[in-house]
Amino acid sequence: MIRDKATLEEIRQSWIGVETLKNKVQRALLGPFAQGASFIIFIADSAHNLPLLHSYAVFNDVLQQLAKEGKFKCKSIFLGALLAASEKALSWKDFTLIKEGADRRNNMAHHGDVLPRGDCWKYIEGIREQLVAWAILDSK
Repeated sequence: MIRDKATLEEIRQSWIGVETLKNKVQRALLGPFAQGASFIIFIADSAHNLPLLHSYAVFNDVLQQLAKEGKFKCKSIFLGALLAASEKALSWKDFTLIKEGADRRNNMAHHGDVLPRGDCWKYIEGIREQLVAWAILDSK
């Protein structure tokens, strides 16, 4: 969907960073979970919010590039405006899920809300599936 090959490769490399960070967080927290300390659940949830932030930053870059390439019109660089402008113009797998995740990401980023790690994974996977559907990422 993105025609600019250099930008497409940059986005793909950024997404590899999302996956790598998510996997590192999961591996690092497996040991403390076995100890059963309740505070570890909060720490684990907090840690998984980092790759969620990263995934929405990558997705924001994708939408900016698609607007730049004329797939839809939007003068803003902000995710909310890009989502609103692209909703009817692009083919979406699950716009509602991605928009919900963006709203919750905003609450995390601006109000310090911590999302449960399962929700983080759900939104990251929704973004990944959308990027695969748009042929921005491979299906692997």
